Amino acid sequence: MDMTINELNKIYIKNIKRFREENHVTQSTLAEKIGITDKYLSAIETGSKWGSFETLVSIANALNIEPYELLLPDSKIISTDTKKTKDLMKRLRININDIMDTLDFFLADDTNRNK
Repeated sequence: MDMTINELNKIYIKNIKRFREENHVTQSTLAEKIGITDKYLSAIETGSKWGSFETLVSIANALNIEPYELLLPDSKIISTDTKKTKDLMKRLRININDIMDTLDFFLADDTNRNK
């Protein structure tokens, strides 16, 4: 599918607003979180400005989504289950050392008891 810049911009605008509203965040609150003015965020949401990649990443982080999700058409939106799975995997990667240490402890303990 060939997409034009205008089509991508419409998707971007729609997704920012949708994710912002799903998170019950006002434009003002989101703008403050990411360090831009309300006016600038409004210009992004109306399509008169794009913002930088840094702005896109900041918006995504503030809305607890991946940056690429702001550019996905409705037909490609990630389901809640997938988001939960991604969050679980991220948490597991962060905590894998603790998990492995715990497993080692219990396995070592069982080995010692069987001797």
